[in-house]
Formats: sequence, structure tokens, C-alpha cells
Amino acid sequence: MTKSVVRPFALTLLTAMIVASGCDNRGTNIPVLPEFDNGGPWTVANHVFSPQLRFQFENDLELLPMWIYIPEVAWDPPRGISKPVPVLVLLAPQFADQFYYAHHGLEILLKEMIANHTIQPMVVVCLPSNNTFGGYFYAGGKNFSNLPRPPSGNYDEIVGDQLLAFLRNFLHVINAKQKTGIGGIGMGAYGAFRAALLHSSAFGSISITDGPVDFDGNPGQGFGNGLIDLFDDALNEQGLLGGNIKNFDSSKANPISNMFIGGAYAFSPHDTLLYDNVIYPPGQNPIKRVDSSLTITDSTTLITGFFGPGGQWRFNYHLPFTSDGQPDILIWPNFWLTENLENLLDSSTNKLNGVNIWIATSTETRYNFHQQTESWIYTLTNPPYNYPVTVRNYEGVPGQPATSDQYLYDLLKEMLIFHSESFGS
Repeated sequence: MTKSVVRPFALTLLTAMIVASGCDNRGTNIPVLPEFDNGGPWTVANHVFSPQLRFQFENDLELLPMWIYIPEVAWDPPRGISKPVPVLVLLAPQFADQFYYAHHGLEILLKEMIANHTIQPMVVVCLPSNNTFGGYFYAGGKNFSNLPRPPSGNYDEIVGDQLLAFLRNFLHVINAKQKTGIGGIGMGAYGAFRAALLHSSAFGSISITDGPVDFDGNPGQGFGNGLIDLFDDALNEQGLLGGNIKNFDSSKANPISNMFIGGAYAFSPHDTLLYDNVIYPPGQNPIKRVDSSLTITDSTTLITGFFGPGGQWRFNYHLPFTSDGQPDILIWPNFWLTENLENLLDSSTNKLNGVNIWIATSTETRYNFHQQTESWIYTLTNPPYNYPVTVRNYEGVPGQPATSDQYLYDLLKEMLIFHSESFGS
């Protein structure tokens, strides 16, 4: 198997894309648009996931909000014909909510592209990146040590498992790996691959754009040191490089710092064995409590002062780096690198066999996500894996670099086509 590469080119401006999309000049100079698909978002797209979200910060209702597009044919009569269709799950980047992709034109694209048969009808489910610390890498759950991570929520049991069961129970979607896709950008890129690797029978196609997908990078191949190269940046955001790391602050004005805090609650919370008992007193709301905990004893990078739901107990965490920007010798290898996609991939398994993979990357993206993405592509496409990957290199135009999501509208269109083709006939 060989790596499939799409040659780089500069994306067109958004305005030009909108004018060209779905238009046909038939000699009258009047654009003709296709009839829209008469589907639309599901207005009650929320679901309680308990106990998976029981201890998640600022989520006492244990609720996971979603934006879900249902094509016309998949609605019940008289609006549709109850036809089962494929399903695509899209994960938002750091600090973005469930409407992130809709705000970048997803609904319009779906309506136009389904109507003109560019893509087949599909249900598209968009999940938010929890806003408390900008997200938890769509992780939590249990790592190789079988340790729960309740402060972030157990996304490991939700994405790729219970979410799909929920969708198949309430919507007309096809229950088959080939007909189920997942994608994401930024933190959602890591989450998409994590879900696919932890649930190898769930997804038949994956599409991502640049994100934190290789924690330690591959400096030997010129791809940098992954998240390690951001340790100094996080400390410099707060003026703490070489200072007192105990003053590490969670202000949303510090996006890189917040990324590490969210990751710490997913990978290295201070309380690593939290068991939850829920008592339901007659006629009263349930009481949540912690029975016992086993804590990480090392305090070198311990940050304190954060309280769990209702202020009942402290949820402290361990950063993966020390005050001088170096990897912590306990936390980094034992709690973070174990969650690196390369380790989840595991050379003794074939978790991505038969899975179609599409990856977009730009040299202009921020937070060294491009280098991490290139490193992850290298891992996937070289021995011992040799997975076929469609790589989409792109750049911005003068005055409008592709630093984050400036060209997401264009990329979304390609992602939808990729998944539609992967779903088959």
C-alpha cells in the first residue's frame, strides 16, 4: 500500500467559493441553484450520558449537547420516508461548541450537495469541545492502567460507543462500520483518531485537519517534538517560565495553557481512582459523592485549588512539564505518552485496517499542529503500518493565511465528499 497525496494549492476565497458552489450558468448569466435538500437540524439534539459525565466540571445535568443534521429521506413521514442513511460524527476544536461547523456553512453545504447528488444523504452529528478548559482531548475514560478520569468526563465510552447506540435508537441511520465516519479539526482531530482506535469496529472512515496528534513528535524525521515544543509557550503565556509553576492560571486568555489543563484532567488528574456512588433519597435530587481516591503522590507539577461539582471535593491536576519547560519525569511518560495516538495504535494490532483516512494539513497552522500532523502521517504510512492515507496539503492566500479555520468551508466540502465516497453505494 502506498501513501496517496493530493498536491498543495492555495484555496480560493470564501466569497468565490460561495458563488461557484452549486451554480450553473446556462447562457443567461443567471446562477441556477439546485433545490435544497429539505432536511435540517434536529431541534432536541441533547442527551444525558450518565454516569459518563457525572463528575465533569460545570455539567451537573450530565448533558452532552449536539447539532444533528437529518436529511429529508431520513425523517419520518410526511416529511421523509424513514430511510436509513450513513452517519458522520464531527468533533469541534478547542473552545468551540456544537454549532461550530454549522457556523462555517455545514448546513448549506449539506443541503446543496445532497440535492445535486454530489454526496449521498447522511446524518451529520457535531459534538462540542467542552468549554470549561477548552476541551479534554475527547478523552477521559480509562487508560492502559485502567484508571478512570472522571473530571473530564468519560468520552472514551461515549464517542464511538454509546453515542452511536443513541443515534441508532432514535434516528434512521445504518448500523455498519463502513457507513459510519468520524472527523475533526484541532483537538477534534486527536479525538477522532482516539475514538477510532479505542473502538476499532465503529468507524470506516476518518477525516481530520491539523491538531495535537503526536505528543512527542518525531525530531529524527524533522517533525519537531510535538507538545513538548509548546511547554515553554504555555509558561510564557503566564510569565511563569522559570518561575513558580504553582501559580499556573486557568484564564481563557491563555489558550495553550488551557489546552494543557484540559489534557491534565483527561490524562493526569491528582485523584486517579474516583468511585462514584449516587444515592437517590425519596423525593429528592440524587446525591453525588466520592467513596475513595488514590492520588498521585509526586507534587512537583501539582496544581491545586480546583473544586468538583457543588464544591464537594477538590479536583487538582498534574501538568506534564516543570517550571523550566521540561517534561516531568513521572507525569509525562506515565500519564501523557501512554495516551499518544502512536501508543493507542499499537503495532501488534491492525486497528485501522480497511479504514479510509483523509488528512489535511497546512504549514501555516498555529501551535505546531502541522508538524504533529506530518509526524502522524509518517507513522501511519510507513512500516510497520503502511496504511494508505489521502493527504491534502493546502495554504492560504496573501493576506489571509491558513492559521486556524479560515478555509474550513472549503475543507468541509472535501471532507463530505470523502466520507460519502467511503460510505459506498
